[in-house]
Amino acid sequence: MKKLALLLLALAIVIPAFADDAKVLPAGVLRTTISAAYNMFDESYDEDGDKVDAATGKTSIFNLGGALEYGATDQITIALQWAPGYNVYSSIDDAPGPVPNEDGDLNGPLDLFIGAKAQFLGPNGFVPNDQMRFAAAAGVLVPLKSTDWEESAENYLVANDDYNMGSGSKEVIGIGFRLYYDYLVNKNFFVNLYNETIFYPEQETNTFRNALAQYPTVEDVDIAYGYRATFELEPVYTHPVNEKLDITGSLPFNYVMTPDYEIDGTEQDDSATSFLKMTPYVAAFFKTTMPFELKAGYSIPLMGKNNSVASTVVFQFKSYLKF
Repeated sequence: MKKLALLLLALAIVIPAFADDAKVLPAGVLRTTISAAYNMFDESYDEDGDKVDAATGKTSIFNLGGALEYGATDQITIALQWAPGYNVYSSIDDAPGPVPNEDGDLNGPLDLFIGAKAQFLGPNGFVPNDQMRFAAAAGVLVPLKSTDWEESAENYLVANDDYNMGSGSKEVIGIGFRLYYDYLVNKNFFVNLYNETIFYPEQETNTFRNALAQYPTVEDVDIAYGYRATFELEPVYTHPVNEKLDITGSLPFNYVMTPDYEIDGTEQDDSATSFLKMTPYVAAFFKTTMPFELKAGYSIPLMGKNNSVASTVVFQFKSYLKF
């Protein structure tokens, strides 16, 4: 059951959203993003980083997400970002616990990021610079899911009925920041460094693992997840095909880590997670009357700990409107 709990904690970080760069939107521009991701795995990294069979067997997840971002000024963009968004479909092959019930799913919403991003250095920054861009963002992760863990535990243990194991959301509020730095090698090529750090204050909630252990009297516990830190290195090259079309390619490397978490003040040993992946992608930007971008990528796992050995196919559509 410990492996299952760690697997569920890690799900949110193996469904990738393409990381952003240090650019901001021009004033009055609305960018709408729709994303789709298909995630699949049958192995997990254990606490030593070795590959083992996944607790849920062969697992697949289809996720839809999106974002609305608006240029409040030429230096500041405000955003509602829900990517990964909602697990609309999932399947598992094996019952991951003490009884033979394979009717579990990982469906449901993940967290919504509400925040604002400011470009301090760059062509449109508060301090103009043509060689470098630096931006920072602050925001809140709002959980949109509140699982009925007692019902899930009962369906799993007693009723042998459909049950939900969570979607990957921690179901607690997170507060954090993002930092973006771009070094512009030339007009077509730049290198991006990115960091996101989200802090999770101790909050009252529960997990599927705890609900099973507590059943039939399921009560919330105090959980302190600590933080989640993401680091990314991304070289980006854009080739202008003609006046109406740009083609962009990139090979970002992304590393995510979390520390051991606590339940009711007790540290859960060997519960820290990490995951390193690369996600090569290609994008086409069409400079029409209503500009839009199509992007496709494939996430490849490289190494990790207490996480899924997950590969993910990702698609994005972005449209731009000027008000």
